Amino acid sequence: MKKNFPYKLDQFQKKSIEALDAENSVLVTAPTSSGKTFVAEHAIVKALEQSKYLYYTAPIKALCNQKFRDFSNQFGEENVGLLTGDHSIRSDSKVLVMTTEVLRNMLYSPRGVPEDLAFVVLDEIHFLEDPYRGAVWEEIILTLPKRVLIVALSATVSNADELKDWIASVRGNIKQITRETRPVPLKGHFFAAEKTRHYQLTRIEILKNGKPNSKGQIFSNSYRGRGKQNSKRWVTPRRSEIIAELKKLEMLPAIYFIFSRKGCDEARDAMVRYVGSLNNEDEGKKAREYAEEKFGLLTEEEKRILRVDSLLEALEKGFASHHAGLLPLFKQTIEELFSLGLLKLIFATETLAVGVNMPARSVVIEKLTKFNGESHDLLKPSQFTQLTGRAGRRGIDTEGHSFTCWSPFVPFNEVADLLTSREFALISAFTPTYNMLANLLSTRSEIEAAELLANSFAQFQWVRNTRNINSGLIEEVQFRRDVLETTGLADGWSLTDIGVPLTNIFNESDLLVTRAISDGIFDGLTPEELAALVSCFTFRSRGNERHQRKNRKLENFTTESIKELLLLNDEIERIEMRFGITPNSSPDSGFSKVVFDWVSGCTLGEVLTKEFTGGEFVRNVRLSIDLLKQISNVARPETAKLALQTVELMERGVVSLSGEFETKTLQEKGL
Repeated sequence: MKKNFPYKLDQFQKKSIEALDAENSVLVTAPTSSGKTFVAEHAIVKALEQSKYLYYTAPIKALCNQKFRDFSNQFGEENVGLLTGDHSIRSDSKVLVMTTEVLRNMLYSPRGVPEDLAFVVLDEIHFLEDPYRGAVWEEIILTLPKRVLIVALSATVSNADELKDWIASVRGNIKQITRETRPVPLKGHFFAAEKTRHYQLTRIEILKNGKPNSKGQIFSNSYRGRGKQNSKRWVTPRRSEIIAELKKLEMLPAIYFIFSRKGCDEARDAMVRYVGSLNNEDEGKKAREYAEEKFGLLTEEEKRILRVDSLLEALEKGFASHHAGLLPLFKQTIEELFSLGLLKLIFATETLAVGVNMPARSVVIEKLTKFNGESHDLLKPSQFTQLTGRAGRRGIDTEGHSFTCWSPFVPFNEVADLLTSREFALISAFTPTYNMLANLLSTRSEIEAAELLANSFAQFQWVRNTRNINSGLIEEVQFRRDVLETTGLADGWSLTDIGVPLTNIFNESDLLVTRAISDGIFDGLTPEELAALVSCFTFRSRGNERHQRKNRKLENFTTESIKELLLLNDEIERIEMRFGITPNSSPDSGFSKVVFDWVSGCTLGEVLTKEFTGGEFVRNVRLSIDLLKQISNVARPETAKLALQTVELMERGVVSLSGEFETKTLQEKGL
């Protein structure tokens, strides 16, 4: 079995293949869109030829879904399966695509992984610096049987050698293969609008001969005229003018990054009204017909509620938005239409830049600051590079183009620094969770657990930089163990009967869920009440939503079980603070009323509010379903039965839609 490749292999791809053929693990670091996936595809071919298993892991479900569709097309549907919190499709296949957490959970389960598992692909391994989820990647590398070869794929990082040295220290042979340069060169541009010239659009190249363009000095925000020193000269350009300029410069298709789901949708709707069509008549007709067929899975009522007519109008004119709040069916349709050249401009949040294969000729970054929930942070060089990595289609464009917009908060020289920076050091964010500690208590001796923690990347970096052991990490583990003992879930180096379920609860509030089970808070409820209660663990208000919902019906909704849960959470927080552990986010009842009504049998139109898009509704229901299934595996028989009954009531209509996994494309239809 051979994999066809549309262009000549690069040296880093050849070296990666040679290393895998010589039975070595590989760490491949290369810029976005360089073709790292080809290395994983070679491993898939090897696994199938040897009739062995390969697990392909990715950090986000959208990327898993896309890889599942791609690999099903490439290697045959009978060979490829999918395992995420949402879906289990052909789970006995030789090639299994899964979220990284699913593999971690497997490794802690009694069954573990198959004896004939040959390869594990860790896509986007640079996620190990993520503050909450990063530990998952380290746990896999530390606990995966050493007979399994790792194919670790990463965006460019400046300390790849350190990561390679750590993996080699805990697993043995691994080859580091690096590509420094982009496959398609990038040219950075800067946009600003000048007030004195009727907001005329000004564009300059950010770099000249590899150095900041001296013309950038004009963008300091003041007039030089007498008496006007304090007047603003520059403003952020209008989106409509930027798009018109991109069209004139033949820079379409483009991805326009806006760090807000609502902002993306509003921009799409506004541009459809004010800019007109970016597609010609034939392209528009094809795009609409294809989308209409895809959306045939929806009922007429669902189409009306989800505003499918306005979405179809946007797609016909070549516009779309792309973010986590979209219905999966819509997102997949948009990705396919874009790859086929039938969409010209997509307003997207940064999640599109994480692995989703949607290269464009150019990208626009409207703001270089991003709201983190409390304040606005400047993008890191690695984040900026990830976004601009989507610019330039290999085999199509000789250059990719990025356009950064003027902002009063980011001087031109800082924009130039972002474009030229190569400092992408990967720093471990390893922090043991209660679930991880529970699994160590149940599967390893205290000495073995200490050895595993001592082998973490966090400890490796600390020792390399300071020549000392990081006692803080050991103390964190001890304090968390003290919390488990105080809450009755552990006794010395073992779990109590009520603590055992913690090994199978994978949630940010794992300790609270486990205590809620043992305290009987889930017992004796109706399905509606159980769904509302469980949503408190999985739903999190974004940005200022919590403040916006104050005194609203959604925020005020509560049940006796939710009140009990909040009291238990207060008790656990007090215990954690006594031992110096920073508590997790408190339970959030912002979605409880919505899911309560859905399980009661209300229609989509009756439960959707202005606070939630259709996609956000589906996503939050599915997160609750995932946790309910976990609870059903460890709760008392009656409660386990109730949890599964509740899942059945939740999985209907748009929630149970599986159209995102159809692999049919326009070419196959002959359009």
